[in-house]
Amino acid sequence: MPTKKIYKPKNDSEFLDQLSFIRFVSGFRYSVVEAKWPNIRKAFYNFAVNKVAAADAEKIINAKDMIRNRQKISDIIQNAKLCRDIAKEHGSVIKWIAEVKKQSKKDPLLSASIKEEFRRFHGIGETTSGWLEHLHNAKKDFVTYEVP
Repeated sequence: MPTKKIYKPKNDSEFLDQLSFIRFVSGFRYSVVEAKWPNIRKAFYNFAVNKVAAADAEKIINAKDMIRNRQKISDIIQNAKLCRDIAKEHGSVIKWIAEVKKQSKKDPLLSASIKEEFRRFHGIGETTSGWLEHLHNAKKDFVTYEVP
């Protein structure tokens, strides 16, 4: 089975891109989502957080090669709004992740884990939050996994 490297996001747009890819892959064939991803990325303004947060779901659903799942599209727009709000409070989503990890390590009994915090995003459940936790806790800048 082929393997793929997934790199830790360096900015909030990359984080929203990864989060959105995970949201689309959940319940769909990986190869279908991957093939459509360049056009999906374009329809979602290259995952520029503020643009996606203000996006019109109907415009996105009608974009070329879009996977026309209203719930997933709505979740991505809501996740962009959450990313925007987190960035307002913490400077960026990436800084927030670092703060959560630091606080969880400092006080593991009273602080939420990064996996628990990832569950606040729409459409992210136990399995996908665990995958995100694995990526963000990796010692390297990437994780390698088998492509389904």
